[in-house]
Amino acid sequence: MAGARHGSSPARGWLARMMVAALAAIAVFVTAVVPQSAAYAQQRPRTVLEMLFGNQTREAAPPRRVIRKRAAPRKQRTRRSRSSSSSSSRRSSPSRTPAAPAAAAAPDKNDTAQIVLVVGDFMADSLAKGLSDVYADNADVVVKARANGSSGLVREDYYNWRTSLGPIMEEEKPAVVVMMIGSNDRQQIDTGSGSASLRSDAWVAEYQKRIAAIAGTAKEKNVPLVWVGVPSFKFDRMSEDMIFLNDLYSKGVASVSGEFVDVWDGFVDANGGFVYSGPGVSGQKVQLRGSDGITMTGDGADKLAFFAERAITKRLRNPAAPGTAFSLSEEQLPNMQLPPISNAANAVTAAPVALDDPSLDGADRLLGAGTVQGFSLEPSPRDRLVLNGNSTGNIAGRADDFAWNEKRAAVSPGGPPIAYRGSLDLNKLRESDGIEPPEEMPSILDAIIEDWSRSNDEASGSAPQG
Repeated sequence: MAGARHGSSPARGWLARMMVAALAAIAVFVTAVVPQSAAYAQQRPRTVLEMLFGNQTREAAPPRRVIRKRAAPRKQRTRRSRSSSSSSSRRSSPSRTPAAPAAAAAPDKNDTAQIVLVVGDFMADSLAKGLSDVYADNADVVVKARANGSSGLVREDYYNWRTSLGPIMEEEKPAVVVMMIGSNDRQQIDTGSGSASLRSDAWVAEYQKRIAAIAGTAKEKNVPLVWVGVPSFKFDRMSEDMIFLNDLYSKGVASVSGEFVDVWDGFVDANGGFVYSGPGVSGQKVQLRGSDGITMTGDGADKLAFFAERAITKRLRNPAAPGTAFSLSEEQLPNMQLPPISNAANAVTAAPVALDDPSLDGADRLLGAGTVQGFSLEPSPRDRLVLNGNSTGNIAGRADDFAWNEKRAAVSPGGPPIAYRGSLDLNKLRESDGIEPPEEMPSILDAIIEDWSRSNDEASGSAPQG
């Protein structure tokens, strides 16, 4: 037994050595087959099975890091404009934002232009700026502002309009005077015998006296007066006082046949409250008042001028619209042919007038005062009809066009007329005494008795006889 065990041990050792040698030979063979360029340091260690049977799945080569070179920046090619030959000095100048096209320059004012004098406080100054824009294209109207921002009719110790307005008008020779004042007058007034509080009876009497003095100065100079009311303000109490002052201005101007322009609705909302923004003269919503709730912005000044423009233009002497004025030389006057003198009553046809025509906004004469007709040698259609018996003629399409345009033959019947007759012969009916009326109907009681008797007779007649 011991010899057998010792004999098997060398055999096992030899077998183990042979297996190790075979594995080593295989490893050397695989190592020789693998390309030398493989990066072994980056590969995972191979297992024994992979060394014996090989790797069935081809391993993907590790991604190589690609470093791209940044392309050199392309030089931008500058295009040369046809209209400009660029010089080196011009190219070196800094870039400028293209300027907007310049607005058309306002025409120079004529030497005989009428002057619109605007006086008052800081509100009058805003109004003057707006009016200057309105009449900028009119060479026959010049707007001049002689406003004092902190002035009013109360503090005459600061600035006295009653004594200053006359000399200003003598200096400027205005065609129309526009007054806008009152924003600084919410304070006590000196009545000569003492001070009176705001809106008291003594205060109102003294204030009306000063309004009348301003209006009287314009009347003495024979210059039309347009008084523009004060708008609303941010503070409710201040707005209430402005409503009170506007009523005094309206009454004072009416005494000298002036015109009061109410601008209140243009600076409040639908409920009558103060607003910072609102529709401008173009209809778009713009900011009308400053952040303090008192001053006007540029758009607010334009809106003030929008309200006052019509009253001012109406009082100017034949104001010409921009671009419509023309003049004739002395050589052209003798050759000018005037239209014949005509009367409006002679007009047979008239051009249609739109309902929204601006000329229909107002009239220069009161209703019922009659119309001024020009002299005409041609009789009117009424005179030709009443005095001479001559008609105006038939005008096609007019309501009195009764002319018979075309004569045609009468229409003859094509056959006998179709008549429908009933069962009643009218001829026989006319020859006789007429239609006999029906017998009188019996009463209900008689009808019942008659029916009962007829039933009894029938019963007795049909009964069997014994």
